[in-house]
Amino acid sequence: MRRRSVFRKPSLKASFKARTTGRAKRAVKRAIIPGYGKKGTGFIKNPKRSMYNAVYHRTSIDTLKPIKNKKRTTQGQGNQQSSSSCLWWIFWIVILILCLANIHITLGILAVCGIVWLIVRLFKKHDKINSSNAGNVDQSVDSTDTPKSTAKPVVHEGNLVAGNKSYNINPKILPLLYFTDGQLKNIDSEVGEPSAISINFPVAEGQFQKLSYYPSYSGLTSEQRNGFLTWLTTDLSNVPDIGFAFLLLYCLERHILHDEYLEESLKIISKLQGQISNGSFDYYSSTSIGYIFFIHKRLDLLKYVDLNKCDIKLQILLSHKLSADQLISLATEVDFRNRYYIKEYPKLFKKALIESLKREFGSEYFEYELSNIQKLKKEPYMFSNYSLRKGNNRPDLLMPDPLSDRKLCHDIYAELQKAHDQVKGFLEIKRAVEPKKDKSKKKIAKPKRINSKTGYPMSTDKQIKNATEQLKLTRKFLKNNQTNPYKSRNSQEKIEDWCWNNSAEKMDNADLEYKKGEWDKAEKLWLACVAINYRAANRLRIMYQKEHRFNDAVQIINFAIDSPVLRKVNNDSYVTDFKKKLETAEQKSMKHENEDQSKLSEEDFEKLNSNSDYWFKKLNNITYSSITKK
Repeated sequence: MRRRSVFRKPSLKASFKARTTGRAKRAVKRAIIPGYGKKGTGFIKNPKRSMYNAVYHRTSIDTLKPIKNKKRTTQGQGNQQSSSSCLWWIFWIVILILCLANIHITLGILAVCGIVWLIVRLFKKHDKINSSNAGNVDQSVDSTDTPKSTAKPVVHEGNLVAGNKSYNINPKILPLLYFTDGQLKNIDSEVGEPSAISINFPVAEGQFQKLSYYPSYSGLTSEQRNGFLTWLTTDLSNVPDIGFAFLLLYCLERHILHDEYLEESLKIISKLQGQISNGSFDYYSSTSIGYIFFIHKRLDLLKYVDLNKCDIKLQILLSHKLSADQLISLATEVDFRNRYYIKEYPKLFKKALIESLKREFGSEYFEYELSNIQKLKKEPYMFSNYSLRKGNNRPDLLMPDPLSDRKLCHDIYAELQKAHDQVKGFLEIKRAVEPKKDKSKKKIAKPKRINSKTGYPMSTDKQIKNATEQLKLTRKFLKNNQTNPYKSRNSQEKIEDWCWNNSAEKMDNADLEYKKGEWDKAEKLWLACVAINYRAANRLRIMYQKEHRFNDAVQIINFAIDSPVLRKVNNDSYVTDFKKKLETAEQKSMKHENEDQSKLSEEDFEKLNSNSDYWFKKLNNITYSSITKK
């Protein structure tokens, strides 16, 4: 058996070939063959050869290694002696001494190889650390050439250069913003974040223009971008346009979703709520606040929130007491219908309610405890940032609906009724004591606003604006809710959602047309929904009675009571209430029989019946997946 030498035999021919012809071949193979040149592929192709080479390289010495490890020069640094080359020279000197001392060469070489190998490892580790530190220094120096992509922006004195202008952004706000380029880049443009700032977009001073309903930084004009960035340099105590507030809210919502900057975001949202009086902003900001408390379980941040600025349902969930104003605002929600004294004598009603609360609770607040929050009906709340609602994994908040607690609603109703009875008794005594007024003097009624085209009454501009805003909100919700199944909903709630999705837009559109004085258009829209939404029948009843179409009001209520779809959707819960409305409508119809101006014909009711049959068949064949796609 031929004994292998400890020293490797050098081959100048093979070395030259590896650096010329072999190098080109390897480059071609690396580009064509997957896995070629990667560590570990040699063992897969030829395990025996791979194991032999591994043992050979660990038990033999390269005689040319001292020559290979000569002095090397690097750009920007002086010539340095290679530490490994020095070690190899020391190694050869030790070998020579061992040979002269007549010590067993094999044992001496093995011992020295082990020691040298450990020393080389330590030196390599030290060199690696130094090189990485030098790389970091170079990177920080050349940061202007290569923008960093970090999870959080790096703040440099709060200054931002965008377009051709420089802005001193509020240092408390700057870390919360998103940037698609520059030194502060922290999000990719492919994400589609509408609030993300690009420093390459132009900015310019000019006349201020209001932002659109769904703003995005890329969609702003150069003057609007300048206004937005200038606003971010302030303490946000003044909001020049609600679109600016929504752009900033987009940023905060993404941070809240990712469980970061919760405290900072909550402080800014609370400050914006104090500056803005807008139903949409209150709703969306309440979604963010609810997400922090119900998803991230950060109730310790409740001290930063003014609950009076939040959605009323969020107030009920997070507080255990309600003021007199809050109770009055819930009158409609708890089905307290006799609101005459609330409208005509608001101060007197509030005073009576406060006195009643003091007698029962010892303070001006209504105190309560929710029976079981986990069992309450869940209600979806959306983020305003539409880029977070793409795809099936929507981050909508399913927040408990406190008004689904029957005991709470009953107790609120009882408090309102007590105040009602107290005001009623007070006014009766007052009328008995005061002298009777001269009835000969007729009260001059305020002139009604009339639509000049249709001749029907119109609502106030504020009511029309609110109805328009509600219609936009509903359309936005339906558009973004098409692929979002509510997994926690039971079968009955899924049916209710399906009916609402198929009627909500028409109902809100009809309400807007009614307020604008377009009663004929409103009637067509309500008639299209009357088979699947019982509120449409009630709205038609009210409108028909105002038009002196008393028989039509009776017929439409009868239709709603007999509707199989409404019975299935509402489990006959509305029938008792509608029968009372039917009695009242029949009495008015008999009383004003000579003044009746009803228009609905038999053909109209045949269409309503066929429409009802259509929805009933569709409802019977519906599945959960098809409900959620509607």
